[in-house]
Amino acid sequence: MARIGLAWMAAAAALLCGCSGDSGQPAGHFGTVTGHVLTAPVCPVERPGMECAPRPVSGASVVALAEDTVRGSTVTDTAGAFSLTLPDGGYVIRATNIGGYASVASQDVVISDRPVQVTLIVDSGIR
Repeated sequence: MARIGLAWMAAAAALLCGCSGDSGQPAGHFGTVTGHVLTAPVCPVERPGMECAPRPVSGASVVALAEDTVRGSTVTDTAGAFSLTLPDGGYVIRATNIGGYASVASQDVVISDRPVQVTLIVDSGIR
């Protein structure tokens, strides 16, 4: 009788823990969003034919938001580049400029089996 009770408890524990083997469900998939954070304008005066290209932002904060909850975060490298690995789904990728002028840029993305690349341009504050 004790063996039947023990076997029943072991089977119940396996079912509750999901430890009974392969359920046939795919494991959670993760994808990558990469990109750059740039700042513009970078020249106080731009003349036709002499535009100043946006510059990379080193150390910018980059977060991935899902329904206003941070699901991933990083900072940009010296070239303004970043990379985040996230579970499949929809996100808002938001970059915040560092330094004296606080500025935010964001873009909606969908993470799936294809890599996603974004360029976010934050305002430099130059006028």
